[in-house]
Amino acid sequence: MATGRGQFFRSLRQGLEKAQPGTCGEASVGAKKGKSVHSPRTTRRKAKSSKPTFLAAHLPPTANASAASLCSHENYIERLPPEVILKIFSYLDAASLFCVGFVNRQFHDLANDNAVWYELYSREIARKKCRPKLAIMTDFLTTTQDISSGFWKRLLFREMGYHKDTFWKKELRYINPYTGMPAQTEQVLRSLRVGWEITLTHKGGMSVYEQSQAFFTDSSVTVCWCDGVWPKIKDLSSLQLHGVVRQAGGAPEHKPRWRSLISKMEVHRDDKWKFFGSDRLVKLVPLDKGITLGIWKGTWIIAFIVANLHFHKIVERSLLGSPFCTYRPMEISPLYDDMDPDYTFQGYTAIILLHNSVRRIIHLRYSPLLYGRDNIRGGFVQFRPINIANLSEHTPVSGKISFPWKTDRLQGDIKNCCMMTLTILDEALRPFWCVSSPVTLLLVRCPLMEESYSSEQFLMRYCDAKGEVKMNFVWMQGLQQYFLIGTQIRISMDKLSKHFRERESRGY
Repeated sequence: MATGRGQFFRSLRQGLEKAQPGTCGEASVGAKKGKSVHSPRTTRRKAKSSKPTFLAAHLPPTANASAASLCSHENYIERLPPEVILKIFSYLDAASLFCVGFVNRQFHDLANDNAVWYELYSREIARKKCRPKLAIMTDFLTTTQDISSGFWKRLLFREMGYHKDTFWKKELRYINPYTGMPAQTEQVLRSLRVGWEITLTHKGGMSVYEQSQAFFTDSSVTVCWCDGVWPKIKDLSSLQLHGVVRQAGGAPEHKPRWRSLISKMEVHRDDKWKFFGSDRLVKLVPLDKGITLGIWKGTWIIAFIVANLHFHKIVERSLLGSPFCTYRPMEISPLYDDMDPDYTFQGYTAIILLHNSVRRIIHLRYSPLLYGRDNIRGGFVQFRPINIANLSEHTPVSGKISFPWKTDRLQGDIKNCCMMTLTILDEALRPFWCVSSPVTLLLVRCPLMEESYSSEQFLMRYCDAKGEVKMNFVWMQGLQQYFLIGTQIRISMDKLSKHFRERESRGY
């Protein structure tokens, strides 16, 4: 019975092959007849392609036609001579030539050809003003017979990366003596096309949002995200802020971009949200590291996100990190365990900027900040740049303290809250303590200086493990204006000791 079934299937197959002229089977028969002309490797490849003939006869017409086209059209790229493929590769740029090397082994070997990469390296050097290295390197390599594969590729990438890093590092050398920050920070970020993205992980998956606008000041940048479909804040599990290098205007949007992680925070459903400002439509929720969420009232859906980024190391943090790790500057081991007990810090500078996403509110600079041993209380060093009792030091505030917001359809302005950018500089005008955070005005129930000010008084406060800042305001109803009547800065002794050790380790 088994023999009968075998004869039946053989006869059925022969009948189907005769009834389907012009299919892959006929092509395979022709290939078998001409096998003396082709190599054994080609014959085996064509013999393998004739195996699905029985199944191809039962496919629909469209599928049968596509199968026939696949059988009749071979990979002609593999049959091209290597010289022709190298000629095609010579028209590619460095990025495309690097990517094409991952297609297969043949492309990998050809894409590492030194002749092609030498031409690309020559073009890169020719665009620069000073190019004596090319002639010296060429004369040296003409006498060298054994050049490793990929030599010119590594040299080109090193030259391209060195050129970009050298450009912005030179620009950041010039320090603004008023703020202590690099004077060309905004220009460098714009020239490198640096932007920022927010990545939210929630119940529905992961969503990435590109920045809507950015507002630059002398010492910080305020970035806003207000476009797109947002999840509920209760559904969030994590928030990530990345610096990205955006492509040129003609580049496709789906082209991969380098992403540098700036900050990442976990969001727990059980967290009790603290609101520091609200209006009729939204509430403001402060997160760590200068990030603020705007929440629609009654729905808990995110309306917008605002991040205030300090200029200290902002270029390095936006470029030199990885998609999963933040940029970490080189750590220097301290030479001393503690600072000199007889040492007194003199010449320190405090710069306080109150602003929002559209304008500056007040810019204050206090220098020098002096203190003695009697200013140390509870492990903190206290400074009073503005004494409440000294009326001559009280400063008017131009404009109202507010937090404007905007979405794709609505906009508003929340009163009595804004952003604060704090910079403490040491004697050499080096950044010592940098803060970018949202702040709010709280009504003081027991006002100070009642004999001088009968209006409402407010307190603005920021506090973390490194220190504390308090600012006292009074609202002058007749002038419709705020007055700053007191400023107090407290810095932790641990922070001062750590800065002292790092400074001594660097040899300052």
